[in-house]
Amino acid sequence: MRILLLSGGRSAERDISIVSGRFVSKVLAESGHFVIPLELDARGRWHFHGSPVTIDTSVFPWAVTADEVDLDPQLVFPVLHGPWGEDGTVQGLCSIAGWPCAGAGVMTSSVAMNKAVTRKLVSSSRIPVLPWMEFTSSAPPSASDLKDLGFPLFIKPSRMGSSVGISRISEAAELDDALRAAFRYDSLIVIEKGLANPREIEVSVLGDRTGVTTSVPGEVVPGLDWYSYDAKYDCTDSRLDIPADLEEETASIVRNYAEQAFALLGGRGFARVDFLMDADDSIYFNEVNTIPGFTDISMFAKLWTASGTTPAVLLEKILAEALSRHSERTGN
Repeated sequence: MRILLLSGGRSAERDISIVSGRFVSKVLAESGHFVIPLELDARGRWHFHGSPVTIDTSVFPWAVTADEVDLDPQLVFPVLHGPWGEDGTVQGLCSIAGWPCAGAGVMTSSVAMNKAVTRKLVSSSRIPVLPWMEFTSSAPPSASDLKDLGFPLFIKPSRMGSSVGISRISEAAELDDALRAAFRYDSLIVIEKGLANPREIEVSVLGDRTGVTTSVPGEVVPGLDWYSYDAKYDCTDSRLDIPADLEEETASIVRNYAEQAFALLGGRGFARVDFLMDADDSIYFNEVNTIPGFTDISMFAKLWTASGTTPAVLLEKILAEALSRHSERTGN
């Protein structure tokens, strides 16, 4: 299959996206697919091996060329983390262009990217969520606004991933710096009650028209105080415990919550659903990542490998679901 693989992009997560894209491209090529790697630069321009890409919208599906070379895809596989890629924008572009697109659809992607909207939906299904509030840059919170939540608190850009722009604060004096860091990436922020010593539990999910399937849960054990950007990518003491050391009943509850949460958002494609666990084993929803890190050392793929699905088989499932969904919508 001719697969147009998109990586890079305009978000603060572009470097991580490029690493993920290389891994996905390698596995797809080893499985016999013809991969067309396109890198989106920080200004949003598309390149094929350094040459600018041209898209002809006068035909349908839209035609893609670079240096007069035909790059027309049978399927597009975005490996774009964060805004302008994971948030429904590229998925919508593919739909308009007539290209089948791997991964979650427009609605699922855009909702999952917005932490505030996702929390409202998940809370309505009675999946536990920690106390939280939302604010905008035009009406930021004051210290008195947060008195009912209590410290510690996490200040998060609502539409960003990979812990970019997130701060953990333990007193009101730290609020202003945390707000500046969050508002640098988004005009909407989420402020969430923090747990003293939480366990971070993650589940990988796949969804098609028959329903959602889940992997075994895994646990992130950060090498720093919490799973910050530095703990994820620059700390050698951080580790992934797969499967997580959970009682069978607790693991079943986490998987059920992951299935419910992804189904609420549309339940097609793939994602990683993240949770927090308190000292008394209470479980709280954290977020859904519709294009999680996708390398051989990323939690998403490692959880599926531990569940008996290799990266090559995993990608074939993702491709098949994308083609099936496209056929359902178009009748082709």
